[in-house]
Amino acid sequence: MKPKLLHAWVSNRAADLRTTMFVYTGATIASLFLIRDSANFSGEMQFAIAVAIISFGINAIVWFDGAIADIGASTSSIDEEMANSELGKNFKKAPFLVFRGMAFSIVIVNTVAQVIALYA
Repeated sequence: MKPKLLHAWVSNRAADLRTTMFVYTGATIASLFLIRDSANFSGEMQFAIAVAIISFGINAIVWFDGAIADIGASTSSIDEEMANSELGKNFKKAPFLVFRGMAFSIVIVNTVAQVIALYA
């Protein structure tokens, strides 16, 4: 892959990660405000909030995982000059599978904790 194209691709997927983090954080904070007042809600409203929380979590997992997987896959597309640079060496040994696992775990734990708090 041409270096400029690779750079653009990785930059776009990194921007996806930043955007998703911003949106997911905002949705989480908004749902926490709803959870705070959930004692006054009917069962149907609590269920609707739980569905929204779970939907946000699924969306975040798919988006995070896809972006991290694409960035990780790009390590095999770097040219020889970049691969031999210090930056290229660090990039190739980054633990992208661990990053994907961490993102998955964080979203799952956050989602489960919010649903438990909603019904507690």
